[in-house]
Amino acid sequence: MPTPNPRWREIAADLRRRVDTGEWPPGETLPSMRELASHYAANSHATVNRAIMHLIGEGILITDPLAPRRGVRVRARPRLVRAIDAHFAGDGADRTFEASTGADDVDVQITYTRQAPTDVAEMLGNEPVLVRTFRYLIQGTPHQIMRSWMPESVANRAGLRSPDDEVPGKSTNTWLTEAGVQLKHVVLTIESRLPTEEEARDLAMPTALPVMVRNRTVYDTDLVAAETSTTIVVADQIVYRAEFDLN
Repeated sequence: MPTPNPRWREIAADLRRRVDTGEWPPGETLPSMRELASHYAANSHATVNRAIMHLIGEGILITDPLAPRRGVRVRARPRLVRAIDAHFAGDGADRTFEASTGADDVDVQITYTRQAPTDVAEMLGNEPVLVRTFRYLIQGTPHQIMRSWMPESVANRAGLRSPDDEVPGKSTNTWLTEAGVQLKHVVLTIESRLPTEEEARDLAMPTALPVMVRNRTVYDTDLVAAETSTTIVVADQIVYRAEFDLN
């Protein structure tokens, strides 16, 4: 005789249905645990919590460790299309994230630190390094984290000393050019892998879901690294596209 589904599975199935039918749109906060427990006549909050944790593991709901007061929300899953042709690899266009992707309801959180991994510091000449971190959220859901490492002397010439100096849409290449760096060469790699625990936390995503990792290093005319960056994007929110003429 089949074993009936545990109550938490029944609740998870109904929550999934309510999300799928649009009762709660992407980014919206779910009712409180008390309200959900009352709605489902659950014996304890633990039953509802287990259902919610299951849906977080599926990537349907999220809790953001960096914004815990926002509660449990519907995870937005926009599939943005990004170009990977030479124009994108060179990061040459000064366009906002919204203009480049067509995304709406974008929030960008910017932080500056000054501690780089040993290999990055060596690549950039073993001098003090400015670390610029950009955390992009779409409809309240983390979409990607971009981290840029730049020699602090170059950043100072460009006028980058604090997040307040950032200009929306201004590309790193433009900052480097304004600092007097003549750009010549770019190396770009894109790979797929599972996130580290830290990356999963920062992106409020399940560790079982892959990320796309874009590594990019810009070199000057002497082929000395002027800046390097890593962009980590949740895999189910990105499509990379290239288009070329075959002449």
